[in-house]
Amino acid sequence: MPRTSVWRAGGLRLSGTDALPADTPRATIVALHGGGYSAGYWEHPLDPAASLATLGPALGYRVVAIDRPGYGASHGLVGNDARMARQAETVLDLIDGLRADTDTGAAIFLIGHSMGSVLALHIAASARDSIAAMEISGLPFMFDGSLADPEQLASLDFLPANSPEYRRGLFYGPDGSFDPDMITAEELLIRPIPAAEIIDAVECPESTPILAPKITVPVQITRAESDASSGGGRAGLERCGTLFTSSPRVVLAWQRASGHNISLHRVARAYHLRALAFFDEVLAGA
Repeated sequence: MPRTSVWRAGGLRLSGTDALPADTPRATIVALHGGGYSAGYWEHPLDPAASLATLGPALGYRVVAIDRPGYGASHGLVGNDARMARQAETVLDLIDGLRADTDTGAAIFLIGHSMGSVLALHIAASARDSIAAMEISGLPFMFDGSLADPEQLASLDFLPANSPEYRRGLFYGPDGSFDPDMITAEELLIRPIPAAEIIDAVECPESTPILAPKITVPVQITRAESDASSGGGRAGLERCGTLFTSSPRVVLAWQRASGHNISLHRVARAYHLRALAFFDEVLAGA
């Protein structure tokens, strides 16, 4: 089972969970949750066997799922301190510490969801040789501008809480693609959203073409077919993939039977296994 942990990085205390395999890890996955959730996003509350925190260690990976800067133990960051560039500095410091750990394995991978995928882009585009590959899902590459007002974001520390009905419509797919009890179960995962980080979602269509060409590691990009928080469909996914011109390999995955929160749908196991298979392939070719 994942153990609750706290790390010191970038002058902050970062909370989260650390799930270790039975033997020496083949590699370590740093998991970055989306806006308004916690590290618990990677532990499916209704089907733990489908969660990344379970499947990763079962297949030899250490899974470090952090509460991103501004969440959990570092709750309270607002303004520029909550923006992705600052979050990236903190997580890069954490990764440096993990790389010195004897239980890290051969490489460090990133997996990011939604705002966590934006953070992954910033980390991978840095000049530091920190990660071996990344898988991202829910990237707001074609963000629906009606979901956020930049002027309002600049005047708030935290966004107002979203209703279960709102989350159902924005983050989940058709009836049957997720357990109906999930909307209640995920209440344990919900956290206040630092308003400033959503500015990076609004700016994602402009920042991704700048960051993506700087990324020199393999990338897998997953999009849920019923993602209501970012438009573009298959054409948008393919367009996004063309931006990673310096990456040696770009894999595009169209996730059927899912809305935005893939890891909380019935296909969570399939999605996580695909991410782990991608990391397996990177290790095999290293």
